[in-house]
Amino acid sequence: MKKLLHFTTSIRCLQWFNNDWTEIEVFLKKHNLNGIEIGLYPEYSLQNIPKNIVEGMHLSFYPEWLELDQEPIIASYKLQYQKAKQLKSKYMVFHVSHVKPTDTFTWKFDYTDEVVVDATIDLLNNIFPEDEDGPMLLFENLWWPGLTFLNKTICQKLLDKVKYKNKGFVLDISHLILMNKNIDNEAKAYTFIKKVMNDLKELKSYFKVIHINKTLPKHYMSQNHSFKLENYKSAKDDFTRKKILLNHIKKLDPHVPFDSPLIKDIIKLVDPEFCVYEVNPQNIYELNYFIKTQNTFLK
Repeated sequence: MKKLLHFTTSIRCLQWFNNDWTEIEVFLKKHNLNGIEIGLYPEYSLQNIPKNIVEGMHLSFYPEWLELDQEPIIASYKLQYQKAKQLKSKYMVFHVSHVKPTDTFTWKFDYTDEVVVDATIDLLNNIFPEDEDGPMLLFENLWWPGLTFLNKTICQKLLDKVKYKNKGFVLDISHLILMNKNIDNEAKAYTFIKKVMNDLKELKSYFKVIHINKTLPKHYMSQNHSFKLENYKSAKDDFTRKKILLNHIKKLDPHVPFDSPLIKDIIKLVDPEFCVYEVNPQNIYELNYFIKTQNTFLK
């Protein structure tokens, strides 16, 4: 199993390393990481990126994509597919989900899992060629309508109906934990993940990647979010709305290390090829701390 860092080509993250990929490579070696799962910003040049450290590529996510013009979305993903091949990425991550911003506060959704997955299958079959053996196309779960891993039939449908041959799953453990509003400690998280993976045991070989981080959502999810929703709706500009929304999402999915020995047991349940540290630090010092913390619990 290779251990990777999820790393984006945002200005902020690149500045932590003085826009020098040699510094990034030194950083990875220092922390005994084997490479990166890259989140590629559209304008960033591939020529800057050393291909030897790119193991995976996280494709863009358009949360309200079902209500948008499909042609630009298809064009965007086709371009990202070509970039993944140019980077010699082993896999690509695709979020199978759809959500409106307001629905993230209410948990009342306009679409069912089945509708989102059926539309996703149509979309993917318009993007990825059936006859190419490119990077693995891996479907990632979210806690919104789409792929949640709580419905085996939906998982099997994605494998059966998406025509691109090289495919499988990414398990994001925090996204899965968010499907159970009663989880308030690591032991409950492990028990829940174990049950889900046991229910999907016939599909275990398709789980190629695990995203590790932690959320314990019971306290926040038991709160009434109507006040935040009203603030979101009444915000006078897009910047304020985005700030309220992102703060809400961060409370649910904070992207911090899974600082418990149970993380090793969770990884064993999946037995992936790649284990990705997907954390959201505010600066280089916090990134160092997060990785050191996660490494401590994976010894």
